[in-house]
Amino acid sequence: MEEQLAQTFLLIAAAFVAVAILARLRLSPVLGYLAAGLLLGPHGIGAVTDSEGTHFFGELGIALLMFVIGLEFSVPRLLSSGGAMIGLGFGTVAGATLLAGAASHFLVGLPLLPAALLGGAIAMSSTAIIQKHLVDTDAVSSRHGVAATGIVLFEDLVALILLSLIAALPDAANEVEMEKVLLRMGVSFVALAGVALLARRTLGRLLGWVARSGPDETFLLGVLTLVVGASLAAEKIGLSLPIGAFVVGMMVGESDFRHQLEEEIRPFRDLLLGVFFVTIGMSVDWSQILAQPAVTFLVLAAILVVKFLVVFGVTRLSGLPASSAVKTGLLLAHSGELGLLIVGRSLDSALLSPAIGQPVLGAIAASMLVGPILAQWSDRAGDLILRSRDPLGAEIETAVRTTSQELKGHVVLAGCGPVGRLVALTLEASEIPYLAIERNVERLRRAQQDGHKAVFGDASRAGILKAAGVDRAAAIIVLVNNWHRSVRIIREAKRLNPAIHVIASLRDDAHLGELAQAGAAHVFPENYAAGLGLGAQALMTLGMSADDATDRIRAMRAQLSPDLQIVPR
Repeated sequence: MEEQLAQTFLLIAAAFVAVAILARLRLSPVLGYLAAGLLLGPHGIGAVTDSEGTHFFGELGIALLMFVIGLEFSVPRLLSSGGAMIGLGFGTVAGATLLAGAASHFLVGLPLLPAALLGGAIAMSSTAIIQKHLVDTDAVSSRHGVAATGIVLFEDLVALILLSLIAALPDAANEVEMEKVLLRMGVSFVALAGVALLARRTLGRLLGWVARSGPDETFLLGVLTLVVGASLAAEKIGLSLPIGAFVVGMMVGESDFRHQLEEEIRPFRDLLLGVFFVTIGMSVDWSQILAQPAVTFLVLAAILVVKFLVVFGVTRLSGLPASSAVKTGLLLAHSGELGLLIVGRSLDSALLSPAIGQPVLGAIAASMLVGPILAQWSDRAGDLILRSRDPLGAEIETAVRTTSQELKGHVVLAGCGPVGRLVALTLEASEIPYLAIERNVERLRRAQQDGHKAVFGDASRAGILKAAGVDRAAAIIVLVNNWHRSVRIIREAKRLNPAIHVIASLRDDAHLGELAQAGAAHVFPENYAAGLGLGAQALMTLGMSADDATDRIRAMRAQLSPDLQIVPR
């Protein structure tokens, strides 16, 4: 017991340090868990032994991950992203799997089934890396954001099928009767789908009864019972453990409890999923990788190049502009955590030899390290393409120029979300001419429905800003959530019109200095606006006069940011 406790302490401490360091570097915590397992495992310093208990908790982590993914696969979500998910997803997964699988079969000599599994593993991208980048850059609803989200949803579904295939295969030492395996899988899938359809409404009512009749712990225990029970049922009928959890997630994904379920399960999922990636790190044999570093590097290069070319080609064929296709290709060029899972399971089942599987594990982990860097490059590369050769970019600039041709001394709004619409209302009330530029289609539609003068375009592009008349505008108000884009917009606007007055908004005060250095004269952190506004209301509610409250808040603004003119004076 003492030895197991000591090993647990070492793993938790190493994972904590590694994840904390990577968080500071804004890299995926998955790499931290892999590093902890790699360092302390049997192929590292040997401080921790590989145990069945560790693997068991790791399996539970995968089940909870698939449950949360299942919540995202509700029928309305599938219908809304059906084209992107099925068309683009199938094209990219099939293309990457075929190319990587064919190379494994013809160049390395792998049998067809292991080659297909290896190709499928390489085709998987990291949902966590992609979603984080899209949220950080406010691009979830952009063309490349919708395409990337649909593709990774399809990849998640394919990963479940591949994991079920690995679980359904007999030992590699026996002759694989593929027709029987596929038939057994098909029957099992049909049976599981039938049960899910029959039990969907009953399950929603059951969750409602549990939520109403007991404390919070009862609801959480009920959810865990469903996930573990469904995983057990899937194993019993010959499918993989995660497929049962995924199906339960789909069943309850349309209920009123979807968001509560995700919040309740997240702490357990993150912790146990971390255990799983620690076990993957423990299984990585550095001696195999260091014995053939050139192979690992070539596999890494092949992953990045093949996936980029496949995604770029499929998205271009689907009608996406070259700029959006480049962004999507770079965003998905890496391989991800589900690829690690598929290769790890293939190694455990002896479908892949360590001489082949270990370098692939190392290459996938390295690609996850490169993934966030490529994601950051994707916006710049896409904008460069858009400026140089994308005909759609010229059409957009023409449309913006037509709208702004009669404007002079006006205000340009870079972004027209909720805050931008309020600014537009203020300008309209004062009869000040303006033009709003918005690249998010949903926000643009809402602004136009509200009667605001808004056009489609990316304000970080010099061509769009020039078409909007920035060179003859009195001011530009920057209202985008990503500070990198804000800096680009400010610099381009000042380059086109050095005398233009720049007002900027950003989420918090973390990057005030960067915006000021770029040329912003007035910066409004949204957390300041909300906090100081609430503070002013609290002062007046407690009896302070409006004038005194205003003076107090003005002093607070000056104190919080003495180097910036936070409000006009």
